Amino acid sequence: MPSIRGDAFLALDAALSPDVNEYERMPSSDPAKFPARHLHDSGQSVIEREAQNSRYDMEITVEGFVQGNGGADTHDKLNDLYADTVTRVMALVGLHNIEAIEEGTLRPSVAPLASVRCMGFALDFAITFATRRGDPTQI
Repeated sequence: MPSIRGDAFLALDAALSPDVNEYERMPSSDPAKFPARHLHDSGQSVIEREAQNSRYDMEITVEGFVQGNGGADTHDKLNDLYADTVTRVMALVGLHNIEAIEEGTLRPSVAPLASVRCMGFALDFAITFATRRGDPTQI
């Protein structure tokens, strides 16, 4: 039986994979196709303990990558991918036992030595969910 946490990652996979040429959870390398999204599991922490349940904040980082003609053109594509990413992740609130999602820090970056003009971002989210104490497969 999958865990509540595992269900959340499956939902994230389904939400983040459309409309990009590459999607990977826990990637082992930089993207080969653009636009791309990568999803990183950054762990979780207990935020509340009750008699029978524990509530967690699962931390994730979504990376987005685009190519363009440089400058404003590439930056505009990056901002569009950022907005699409936030919309897709936030739409999961209330589904798959996800109680809340908080958007965190956005860190844009440029690949100055790349053979093509590309930019990327890393964006943090905290996803709140609860499970029965001692059984992460049950809410």
